[in-house]
Amino acid sequence: MNKSNSKNILSKYGYNIFLRSWSTYKNPSHNIVIIHGLGEHSGRYDEFANFFLKKNIGVFAFDLVGHGKSEGIKGHVSKIQNFIDDIEEVLIAVRKKYMDVPIILFGHSLGGCLALNYLIERKSKEINSAIISSAWIITEVKLSKYLLKFQQLLSNIFPTIRLSNRIDPKNLSKDNKIVKNYMNDPYVHDRISLNLFKEVNKGIKKIEKESHKLNLPILLVHGKKDRIISYKGSELLNKQITHSKLKLFENIFHEPHNDLEKKEVLNFYFDFIKVN
Repeated sequence: MNKSNSKNILSKYGYNIFLRSWSTYKNPSHNIVIIHGLGEHSGRYDEFANFFLKKNIGVFAFDLVGHGKSEGIKGHVSKIQNFIDDIEEVLIAVRKKYMDVPIILFGHSLGGCLALNYLIERKSKEINSAIISSAWIITEVKLSKYLLKFQQLLSNIFPTIRLSNRIDPKNLSKDNKIVKNYMNDPYVHDRISLNLFKEVNKGIKKIEKESHKLNLPILLVHGKKDRIISYKGSELLNKQITHSKLKLFENIFHEPHNDLEKKEVLNFYFDFIKVN
């Protein structure tokens, strides 16, 4: 398995963003830029990256602020704009290294929500296509309207208060090794601040209102057995985005790329990349 290289990028807000890269031995046909999910980090994508290296596709992944080896309070962000600007910084770094190689933006869960917000807001011509996995649009765990209003009020007073993100590792994958590694990973955390939750909801509203503006090829992927994020959100997105393709996997949990069917999933991603 090829090891990743790493470096820090200074964000426009003054904190370090940790960036990993997995390079091919020759000029890549494409580069994938990964935006990971809540509580996890870029180091969990080694197997994903090595699959695509064998297809001559380079892979980059960075740790969101407050995650992994990037700086920041764990599970907290001041504004969703910080995430969006950090994505831009990473894309600039990738483009500087590979001027003419097409870029695929891959976002999983929270990363899917952020990728869609980035694409809506920046309308970047740097992105060739996007793969959105288990996008955080509709959660399986429903909060009452009263609790949502209470959280919103508290977030204005105590924005950095952090609660459990309520992710049960057993709901990530049917692969027991994946679950065990996640539970023992020192760079995984289970925190979400009141402010991060509020900012994600802002991002979801933006997607619901403006996803019809997206005009690049987008593959939406979701497992129908996802107990964390509902696949209904991906179905809703597919109806709103003009050039999207939806793939629902019947027996897959929250992380399609880490479930027992991952070979099928990754090959599906590769087939999409080849024709786009």
